[in-house]
Amino acid sequence: MPLPGIYKKYQDRGGLGLRNRVFIFKRKPGSIVMAIILLPLLCLWGINVNPPHEEAIMAYSLANRVIVVDAGHGGFDPGAIGPAKNVEKDITLAISNKLAYHLSQSGALVIITRDEDEDLAGDNFSGSLLQRKRKDLAARVSLAQENKADLYVSIHTNADVSPRWYGAQTFYSASSEEAKRVAEAIQAELIAQLGNTTRKAKTGNYYITEKTDMTAVIVEVGFLSNPREEKLLSDDQYQEKVSYAIFCGIAKAYLDG
Repeated sequence: MPLPGIYKKYQDRGGLGLRNRVFIFKRKPGSIVMAIILLPLLCLWGINVNPPHEEAIMAYSLANRVIVVDAGHGGFDPGAIGPAKNVEKDITLAISNKLAYHLSQSGALVIITRDEDEDLAGDNFSGSLLQRKRKDLAARVSLAQENKADLYVSIHTNADVSPRWYGAQTFYSASSEEAKRVAEAIQAELIAQLGNTTRKAKTGNYYITEKTDMTAVIVEVGFLSNPREEKLLSDDQYQEKVSYAIFCGIAKAYLDG
């Protein structure tokens, strides 16, 4: 999906290490003010569970923060595949792009790990699939580390051999109180705005959460193995709803922090 016009893609950031994956919010006159005006309207468009003045203030909490949005899987690695053949790597990319849009609209500097169907191991990598996956994950972490990100948000879908399980859930490292706070804020918004999950934020031992120095969370946006949730996750409007709930959770976490 092409990103909206308020993004600008930079091929070179003067040796800052951002390469071709950084999208900067164009700070036109009054742009932050406009974002603040629009935020209450966006909440009314979705499921507004917060007072309008609180939603308006959220725009300030993300200004100038460096946030990595990581679309899980990609390229050789499709991730989970649902009963109707929807593929995790496509869903995570769509939701990540939408999340990056909301974050950037509020003044954050957004670094995306991928904006197309690719992995980060590199075209010239040679080795086993497991080695390639490890290289891919290490490259994602390095991208965040090099650019001293404040927050790393990795988007995935869940899956299970049983199709009965459903519901979005956020994971964080047990060693990080800050990650717990952000994860719980995101999960609260997923519960309130999606209305189809009662899951709680949970600790997990994952490469991304354990190898990054910054606050890092993984959002499993739903079970691709559940036919009903697979259908929802492949729907553009539902993807927008998920991305906005995650955005609200991040903004509120920083507003309260």
